[in-house]
Amino acid sequence: MLTSNKPMKKGWLFAVALLLLTVLTVNSGICADPPRRVAVFPFAMNSPQDLAFLQNGLFSMLSSRLADPGKVDVLDRETIEKFLAQAQNSDATKGVLNESKARIIGADMGVDYVLFGSLTHFGESVSLDARMVDIAGATPALTFFEQSNNMGDVIPLVNSFAGDINQKVFNRNINNELYAQQAPQAPEAPGALQTAGGMMAMQQGGQQGFITHLKFEGVIGAMAAGDLTKDGRVQVVAATDSDLFIYQLEGNRLVQTEKLEFDSNHRIVSLDIADINKNGYPEIFVTSLTVHRDGLQSFVIEYNGTSYVTLVKDESCYYRVMKKPEGAALLSQDKGKGPFNGQVYTMMASGDAYTREKRIRMPRYTSVLSLAQGPVTSETANEYVMINEHGRLIVANDSGSADWESTEKYGFSGNFWLLPRKDIDASFQEMAYLHPRLKFKDIGSDGKQELIVVKNNEYGGGAFGRYKRFKDAHIEMLAWNGIAMAPVFQTTSVQGWISDFAVADMDGDGEDELIVSVVTQEKLSILSKSRSSNIISYKLK
Repeated sequence: MLTSNKPMKKGWLFAVALLLLTVLTVNSGICADPPRRVAVFPFAMNSPQDLAFLQNGLFSMLSSRLADPGKVDVLDRETIEKFLAQAQNSDATKGVLNESKARIIGADMGVDYVLFGSLTHFGESVSLDARMVDIAGATPALTFFEQSNNMGDVIPLVNSFAGDINQKVFNRNINNELYAQQAPQAPEAPGALQTAGGMMAMQQGGQQGFITHLKFEGVIGAMAAGDLTKDGRVQVVAATDSDLFIYQLEGNRLVQTEKLEFDSNHRIVSLDIADINKNGYPEIFVTSLTVHRDGLQSFVIEYNGTSYVTLVKDESCYYRVMKKPEGAALLSQDKGKGPFNGQVYTMMASGDAYTREKRIRMPRYTSVLSLAQGPVTSETANEYVMINEHGRLIVANDSGSADWESTEKYGFSGNFWLLPRKDIDASFQEMAYLHPRLKFKDIGSDGKQELIVVKNNEYGGGAFGRYKRFKDAHIEMLAWNGIAMAPVFQTTSVQGWISDFAVADMDGDGEDELIVSVVTQEKLSILSKSRSSNIISYKLK
């Protein structure tokens, strides 16, 4: 008698299926990659305002956008802050955070990636600068920089960066508006400002926005940059009324290395750095007014290998160092009847003193503080450019005759000279406002020199009359277009006024930065004496 084996077959198939399922489950558990761990460090907030709420919001936004259950774990804020506090006790990781320190801290935390960065809020501008660091070093850090003129764009900027990380680091594409990429820039319209070696990104908010290196309580009225100690690193010198602060870049922050205090009756309005006496250490040429702003008491100091010493003092002249093909040249202008009247001379070093070498023929109403020499109308021309007392840009030939004058106004600043009293009751002194420096620089590396000039814009176009109050400022690069000096590029506007700028390789990467000192104030407090300053930079390429 035959019997059916169907139940046996069914049992056997069930056992095989169960075995396969068990094997697959075990294998999948063994082979599955563990979740990658990410530490989002609190972003540094560079702003005259308290943005702690935004710092917390950035952490929450980035954490939620990067977390992916089972694939990406983001550490909690409490754990991260505990490790960051411990890092400040180690010489290797204390101070301002950079990529190398992030790798060390991340390794101690046992994470795979560290995300850190900064948000800069300056006037109407906001910029987000961030870096996603692979702790193992298997891939280069993913960098992100975006800038906008609207504080409301912070969330779209965060979304864009989070989208970049998910796509490029975790290979995670999310069809969600949170991670939508920015639309490509439209082509420039005819007549729009043309780029100079890619620098338009500084205006449009691409990969080359400004970075804030220093926030300073008080007014930085003048600034210069140079290798003062001949150690191969650039120092930045900032001046208040009577003190000099010397800084050096550590990470992205300017760290004070020296403070030089002088008599309180000084009112410093200009700085220059150059080795005019050729002894190996560059001098700092300090143009200083008297406390009543109607006289001059300029001086020169120099690092001697161990400390800063005064070479000359109480000089009744304005100083300006001018770059020439043969090297740096020192110019001086005597007191005259005001800052736009004195004679201009080239100077030569004589021991520790400086003596007049040759008088330079200049148009009337020239100030050496806003004077530069370089090619304007042609590449072989040797012309002078200056800003006169009315803020007009002047191009003059080497015989001292003015060939062109702008209709636009440039320059101006919060630095001023008090002219002799003319009112019948002698109750008011007219102010002659001083202009920031001018400088020629080949911005686009095309062999052509552009003129860098500051433009500080007054409230109401000068509605305050004799008193100047500035609402915003920017820097323009100008070039000769055949009939006039015309802008080829300008930086984004910043609130307040620009007191000075320098061009130097501050971070030692082989590329010059445009270093700018900006004096700020609250929008609604234009008559307030309360001021703060920032030193920012743009990368020149």
